[in-house]
Amino acid sequence: MQATLFLLRRYLFPERSNLTAIALWLSVLGVAIGIVQLMLVLSVMTGFQKFLREHYTAITSEIVVLPRPSESAAPDFRLGLEGTPGVEAATPFGLGAGMLLKNGVGGVVLEGVDLETSGKVTPWDRIWTETPDLVEQGKTPYWIWLGTQLAHKLHIKKLDTVNVLIADGDSKKILPFKVTAITKFGIYDHDLHYARIDLRILNSLFRKTASEPMYKVKVKPSATIEGTSDALKEKLGRTATVKQWSEINQNIFLAVQHQKQLLFLVLEIVIALAAMNVVNLLMMSTHQRKRDVAILRAMGFRFRNVVWFFIGQGAAVGSVGIGLGIIAGVGFCRLVEKYQPSLLSESIYNVTRLPIRVEFMDVTLVSGVAWLLCVVFSLMPALRAALARPVDALRYE
Repeated sequence: MQATLFLLRRYLFPERSNLTAIALWLSVLGVAIGIVQLMLVLSVMTGFQKFLREHYTAITSEIVVLPRPSESAAPDFRLGLEGTPGVEAATPFGLGAGMLLKNGVGGVVLEGVDLETSGKVTPWDRIWTETPDLVEQGKTPYWIWLGTQLAHKLHIKKLDTVNVLIADGDSKKILPFKVTAITKFGIYDHDLHYARIDLRILNSLFRKTASEPMYKVKVKPSATIEGTSDALKEKLGRTATVKQWSEINQNIFLAVQHQKQLLFLVLEIVIALAAMNVVNLLMMSTHQRKRDVAILRAMGFRFRNVVWFFIGQGAAVGSVGIGLGIIAGVGFCRLVEKYQPSLLSESIYNVTRLPIRVEFMDVTLVSGVAWLLCVVFSLMPALRAALARPVDALRYE
């Protein structure tokens, strides 16, 4: 093994530059570029996953509890939720549909919020782009918070009065609401079609009989969403349905996750092509060093030592390339994150800049697969060199 390491040092770091040394560093560069490319793409997809989680949990909360319809509301239902292990806070909410009339018409989903408890679950301080006017909001229960895109579409400003058309059986109601705040959740379609009103007003408009509302649940930082969801399911049994945010937005979340997996497989082909350069390098190396290998075999160098010598070259090229690729990849991701222009359409991607997040597990997976490919591609030239007979190489020497 010591002889193998000695030879590796000699051939990987020759005293004089030659064609083999140039091919070696070109192979290292190819692996490094593949690592940088794959890290950037995976970091973007991971960033989108984080973006979706942060924004959709702000919209729907981490867990939503849907009680089964009952004849009368249970006043202690929310307190029972907050007494469940892992639950930090809970707030009731309801949904209804209407039409917003102001400088045009816009379909809107009305969400009823409970002002006393909603702030414990939804981070309104970072969602309000224009904070509520408490004086105007205190004058009437008919206040409304509009999403930024809906307000922009209908040219509505804070403190404007808007009319909301609501179907009531065969008749229709048109009610005036005061715009007291503008909100931005960061999801374009949501900010275009959702508005918030007082939960009591929503219940009076849409509910004919008293029933238990739905609940948004915030999970404690020390607990997990999955564990808290299981605890709620066990406690509530058949009296309610418990949904995690990823289940409510399953199609969107799974689409991003599957795209990330597919892009990983596709871009691994780039690293595989770079690893194939290692084969060319080692084939050149075996041809140039067949005399040296023959002499070593004649002196007692074993079969496995020859195999390990050439596999070691491939592994060393892969390791150096991966190391340089990781350093360059992290730096490139930071530069793209900081200096990228705003080119994306918010109406399509919900962002104008790429959200980038470098994850340790992504880097580890990329590095492991790339290194394994370099080692696997080194097997063929290693076996070829080890199986060659010393007498054939030395016959004409």
